[in-house]
Amino acid sequence: MKSNTTKILLLIAIFLLGSIIISQSGVFSQARMDLTENKLFTLNDGTKNILKSIDENIQLKVYFSDEATHNIPMLRTYKNTVMDLLNEMKRYSGSKLKVSLIDPKTFSPEEDEASQYGLQALPVGDGGENIFFGLVGENTLDSVEIIPFLQPDRESFLEYDIAQLINSLNKPEKKSIGVLSSIDVMAHYDQSTGQSIPAQVFVSQLQKDYEVIKIASDAQTIDTDVLLLIHPKNLPEKTLFAIDQFVMRGGRLVVFVDPFAQAEVIIPDPNNPMNAYQAERNSDLAPLFKAWNVNYDAKKLLLDEKYALNVQTRQGARPQRHLAILALTDDAFNKEDIITRDLTTINVAAAGYFESDNMQNILTSSKSATTKSSDVMKFLIDPNTLAKNYKADGKNYSIAGRLTGAIKTAFPKGIEGQDESAVVMENNEPKVVLFADVDILFNQMWVKSQNFFGRSVFSAFADNGNLVINLLDNMSGSPDLINIRGRKNSARPFTKVLELQKASDKKFREQENVLKQRLRETEQKLNQIQREKGQQDRMIMSPEQEQELKKFQEEKLEVRKKLREVRRSLDKDIKDLGTRLKIINIGLLPLLISLIGVFVLWFKPRKNGGKYEK
Repeated sequence: MKSNTTKILLLIAIFLLGSIIISQSGVFSQARMDLTENKLFTLNDGTKNILKSIDENIQLKVYFSDEATHNIPMLRTYKNTVMDLLNEMKRYSGSKLKVSLIDPKTFSPEEDEASQYGLQALPVGDGGENIFFGLVGENTLDSVEIIPFLQPDRESFLEYDIAQLINSLNKPEKKSIGVLSSIDVMAHYDQSTGQSIPAQVFVSQLQKDYEVIKIASDAQTIDTDVLLLIHPKNLPEKTLFAIDQFVMRGGRLVVFVDPFAQAEVIIPDPNNPMNAYQAERNSDLAPLFKAWNVNYDAKKLLLDEKYALNVQTRQGARPQRHLAILALTDDAFNKEDIITRDLTTINVAAAGYFESDNMQNILTSSKSATTKSSDVMKFLIDPNTLAKNYKADGKNYSIAGRLTGAIKTAFPKGIEGQDESAVVMENNEPKVVLFADVDILFNQMWVKSQNFFGRSVFSAFADNGNLVINLLDNMSGSPDLINIRGRKNSARPFTKVLELQKASDKKFREQENVLKQRLRETEQKLNQIQREKGQQDRMIMSPEQEQELKKFQEEKLEVRKKLREVRRSLDKDIKDLGTRLKIINIGLLPLLISLIGVFVLWFKPRKNGGKYEK
């Protein structure tokens, strides 16, 4: 007996000693097994590449108000998520990444530091203290990048945001994006209203990573890493030539044209009120498209019953399917193109289409699509009219694509004042992407604004912004960041409970509608009886009215009783589900493990006098 006890103690000592040696030696420091459904603790390959390419040390400091968030579990839980991710990044950085957690207590030097860095303070802590939850990154060249506040609702972009910050510190020089647009997309001052208009959200996102430059519509030269051409209208020949030669010399170009740009604001003419409705809202790049063998009709738009969205045309009206406003999903994406990876929905409005043998599709319509003159949108009031005489063409139309084959200049003889010998005639590997929709860029198609402690926070309901940033990352030569975008949230809702709640709510609403309908019918009956009475006894309640009221009250009580029963049934279902889970987790699983242990010990051969016996 004593010998067995000694062996057990010896085994325990060996186990503990081995555990300490392994943990301290780092033998298995790189070994991980991520069993979460969405691989929440596994870094993306793009992140790993960025971390491995760090040249000099980078310091990351998380400022988190630990004491002030004592009663805010949501932030405390998210802090753990952030630190877990940072520590995982630290492991892959080859000791080039330093991570520290700082508590900026009230009136402390750390609070002063957080304020000096520009981190956002929210006065929502216990006792009204300011809460900080931001990230500061510094490199050895004293460059600083910050995330003012780590918002839990951006958890799916957390890895991307941090990798982006690290990449900016590792490669502080920013690529330039030139924006030539006939619609104001940059921040500007509106003289007609006297208001400052903020930039479109996609521009604000680009400004975090790139130097965004506004290019004049009559520019004669273009010097930028990537040119973003938005809704080009009436461009002079010298500007078209500049764009053409920019592409011929290997410049990277992204074009957004549209047969009917809803985002274009037409200034009304007081003398001609119909001018705003009749105005042309289309754009084209005809001379260049022709030279590049791209067919595009600036007067034709796509209708697609498969991807049609339900939209509300006016306040209080029921949503209607709009065949020209589309939510592209799944089969509409080219799964082999890196910029559409992990995207779910792209919204477009009154989009056109391209036809070319030298184009690799990025976004396409379904085979249920057809084409129509863009004039139908000018006076469109009822979207249902678009469905009249609708007939699918049975083909996929290209809404966006890349040019793949060699292209030639649209100006082989140059232009006036330009030396013909200096004209670049051909580009065998063009870097050009074309979109037949402009509205895809604008806020109303993909984001909504919310107030977050006094500041506007935009939350996306479609992936338009991700598409644009993926595209620019790809076109500017930063592919690693593309793969990081859009991780899943760590939140795991109780789907079964949600299903029970949804079913109960449906029954609850049905009963509520029954009550309202009975109320309306009773009121109509009472009004009818009232009209049949004379003016003299209008204020006197008749036996018929008393009977109707009594009947309604009884019905009302009965319906309320049913509503309570439905609610109790929901609570009982959820409570029963919770009880079953507790029994399984607390009782059944430990019992099962114990039974397995007893089974193993029971059937294990036992040594007795040099012989094994059961």
